[in-house]
Amino acid sequence: MKTNKISKFYPILIDLQKFPCLVIGGGQVALRKVQSLILYNVKITVLSPKICKSLKELIKANKIKIILKPYSKEYIKNYKIIFCATDNPKISEQVHNDCEQQNILLNVADVPNLCDFILPAVVKRKNLTISVSSQGRAPFFAKEIRKKLDHIFPSYYEDIIDLAGNFRSILMNSKKYNSPKIKETAFIKFFMIDWKKVLNTEGKKKANEYMLYLLNDL
Repeated sequence: MKTNKISKFYPILIDLQKFPCLVIGGGQVALRKVQSLILYNVKITVLSPKICKSLKELIKANKIKIILKPYSKEYIKNYKIIFCATDNPKISEQVHNDCEQQNILLNVADVPNLCDFILPAVVKRKNLTISVSSQGRAPFFAKEIRKKLDHIFPSYYEDIIDLAGNFRSILMNSKKYNSPKIKETAFIKFFMIDWKKVLNTEGKKKANEYMLYLLNDL
């Protein structure tokens, strides 16, 4: 088991489509891990002798694979990232020891001192991702902050991020805007527009026209 040394978890966004994940456990905690991973098109296998009804439905829908067996270290060798979501502390510690020996990254639900990485509370608006973490010290408080952010960043931020992404793409890929000064001016002008008002009153198509107008006016 890991020592009591305080861990400092580095915040990172990773493309898990390149790394199939194993989720150990078949209950509600495992289900929540699986549901969050599905949002990112991850290849998921669940390892557990028993699974809840909702996980069975995901299997029928071909969203996940299942190994209906008790935990054994033979099942982890082909994975680089593992989520342990069992309510058995002995299994959690065994998984930790086995992963440590094989240099596999591990997250153990609600046990930070057994984790190589932890999961932040997340607000997601399509391509906008805002995460909050307490470094595993007070996850309940991080979740409360997430709830506040949920109200601060309503659904229309999805469209604003799309507009901003298209704006930047054109700006960075056109020789017309090579000057750093022009780029700086363009970003300032972008932030001067009340995109919420434009989207709510005139729609996304008109907002896109405004975005192109800003670029043409540079």
